[in-house]
Amino acid sequence: MAVTTSFYQDESLGEIQLAAVFRRGFRQALVLINRALAQHDLSPLQYHLLLEVGSAGEDGLVQGDLVELLQTPEARVSLLVHELGERGLVDTVRTAPDRRVVRVGITAEGSRLVRAALEAQRAALREVAREFAMPGVGEMLRNAMQLYLGVDISVEGLG
Repeated sequence: MAVTTSFYQDESLGEIQLAAVFRRGFRQALVLINRALAQHDLSPLQYHLLLEVGSAGEDGLVQGDLVELLQTPEARVSLLVHELGERGLVDTVRTAPDRRVVRVGITAEGSRLVRAALEAQRAALREVAREFAMPGVGEMLRNAMQLYLGVDISVEGLG
């Protein structure tokens, strides 16, 4: 493989290496989160739907709004709502006067499951966080903000 020396002399190599580290950490966190969800028999999309519906309060959400929030096709959202309804995790109500509009709300069982899944994710991520030296985490976050957002949040950058 031919590699030009100018590439290695360029500052972009450091940015690429840093991006690789962040992406690796992000991917590891996603794997752990998805494993925690699987322990509760939830897919990431089912969990997201339950979070959105649960965060809407007692009124729930119109099923059509879930399409936008989840950025998922209407047919898929309809199937998810049906599956979660069969498991007793969500309730659906057709609204008057337009009976085509379906409101989706979370049940008490759905709320319990979401809390348990959230706690399982937190526990898994805490294990990963123990591998990091705490002073290094702040530096890592500052570097991420600089690399991805171009924002300097260092003490020097605040003045």
